[in-house]
Amino acid sequence: MSIRTGYLFGCVLLLGACGSATENGEFVQSHSALSEREADAEEGSDDGDLYRDVTPDALGKSATVSPNPIVLKPRNAFFHDFGTNRRQCGTCHVESLGWTLTPEYTQSLPASDPLFVFDGSDCLAAGQPNADPLTNSTQMRSKANVRIDLPIPAGADFVLTSYADPIGCPNPPSASDIRMYRRPLPTSNTAFLSTVMWDGRENVNPPNNTLALIQADLEHQANDATLGHAQATAPLPAAKATAIRQFETGLFNAQQKVGSLKLDSHGAHGGADFLYSDTLPSFFIGINDVFTPGFTSTIFTLFSAWETNPPRNNAQAAAIGRGESLFNNRTFTIDNVRGINSSDPADADPINGSFVGSCGTCHDTPNIGNHSVALPIDIGITAANSVGDLDVAALPVYTFTQLGTGKTISVTDAGRGLVTGRFKDIGKLKGPILRALSARAPYFHNGSANDLSALVHFYNERFQIGFSAQEASDLVAFLQAL
Repeated sequence: MSIRTGYLFGCVLLLGACGSATENGEFVQSHSALSEREADAEEGSDDGDLYRDVTPDALGKSATVSPNPIVLKPRNAFFHDFGTNRRQCGTCHVESLGWTLTPEYTQSLPASDPLFVFDGSDCLAAGQPNADPLTNSTQMRSKANVRIDLPIPAGADFVLTSYADPIGCPNPPSASDIRMYRRPLPTSNTAFLSTVMWDGRENVNPPNNTLALIQADLEHQANDATLGHAQATAPLPAAKATAIRQFETGLFNAQQKVGSLKLDSHGAHGGADFLYSDTLPSFFIGINDVFTPGFTSTIFTLFSAWETNPPRNNAQAAAIGRGESLFNNRTFTIDNVRGINSSDPADADPINGSFVGSCGTCHDTPNIGNHSVALPIDIGITAANSVGDLDVAALPVYTFTQLGTGKTISVTDAGRGLVTGRFKDIGKLKGPILRALSARAPYFHNGSANDLSALVHFYNERFQIGFSAQEASDLVAFLQAL
């Protein structure tokens, strides 16, 4: 296989102004400055079937490969302005940042950047200018969170009974406007999605159990994002929605190097090439589903060789191998995960009571790490008072009451409940794809885990796993290598 390679260094500096916000690949990066790579190599070559961009990150280098030229110019619909506020899909989905955003990047942008208008601000209404993002875009600048405004659906079995808003927006939350703040999901590796958006609200083609149906969801989402985040005055032309979806589903992104350690060397299969050549051909919606016969908790096999025989004198590789083994093999008690085994019998979850599981119980897609079917769950990340020291103090807290029963729940994000209108779904969200984590801190849907150590600490506390300091460090090393 011939690989077309282009190197993008210092993308933050090369891409002048950014753009603005979406959740899963909707609109775009501005183009006041373009990289040398684009001018020289974007058209690719005729002698190969993969194109590659390699970008530096905090730990080493990540790579994006695609069977299509990775064109970062407006003639690519993903980087074209179809709206009224200068945003595009690439506004919130930057290649060098794991195809999403980071706080460091948002803090580097000028106040005039379109990222900060509308839902790139904490509170501002459509059309209201944002002259001071330092004051008005605290969530975007501190967590790279986009504001999501959703109503309680008509006919819902719950009502909003109280709220606390530390941000202090002048327009108070109401049943018609619940404000939440979420990280833009990466637009790479979307070929492995089983759910579109954190809350699955773009899974509009039931039963959403084939790749073709998920691809149709992605096109629907591209249009919704253009009308919403980019504030377009007309729907996205169908051909452009298809072009955006084709670009997204052709992007395969993963960590390529940690320091000088090549993650596809010495028998290992890290990096983006393996995603395309080996993981993609065997993937289907429902593969290795934890609720079907044949499930295996051996989710990741990228570094199997390093689990037993790491490169000599390479402590980093040895830690990665040990961390992969921990991810696959460490068992612990899974209790009261709403959507799997809620402690409330009225929720009618598939499992009754606590059981012994592993990381793969919720992250079952082989060598990808999301759930292979739509499985919105609540493990406590949306809780008003979460365990594990998650950073949620600046987020609004909403208390909802179920009609008829009087049950209440307090959350920082209503999640799936604002899609289905069911009290049992409040606070439930999907688990994202785990590849290319190093380029895109902070973590969880709201950026409440500042780094991977904080993420591992949350899981250790939530499920009382009992990781030693060495084991926690090894698991971080493994996650960094994805």
